[in-house]
Amino acid sequence: MRPRGARSRRPLSGPPPGRHRDGGRGFTLIELTIVLLLIGILSSIAIYTYRMMINKARMTQAKTVLGHLTKTEAIYFTEHDAYTDCVVLLDFEPVRYPYYQVSVVLDNDAKNYLGIATGVGLMVGDRWFVTRDRDPFQDNTSPFR
Repeated sequence: MRPRGARSRRPLSGPPPGRHRDGGRGFTLIELTIVLLLIGILSSIAIYTYRMMINKARMTQAKTVLGHLTKTEAIYFTEHDAYTDCVVLLDFEPVRYPYYQVSVVLDNDAKNYLGIATGVGLMVGDRWFVTRDRDPFQDNTSPFR
């Protein structure tokens, strides 16, 4: 036992140990609101980043399809001394690329071409181009820049 007149180790002000502010246990409404707000901000950033990564993956598909088109056009040109605008003659499978539809526009008596990958489905509005120089570039008006 403690001798009479000895001081207690407990501070004189503030809540007793194990108690929270007004005597009850738990979190205040403001603390819960701040935590929910932070979770909301972090989740919106994560969702935005995820969508951007998905769009970049689809745009990589456009670059891939145009790279494949460039290679098949080069092979066709070596065999026929002209380019073609018929993707069936190129043994090209546009079905493998579900987000882009491929077309070819010939120029200079089939000695030059412009390959166009137009977005379909979720990628509507996106357009990519490639020439025989093999450098795909995106349309400036694309919403996925």
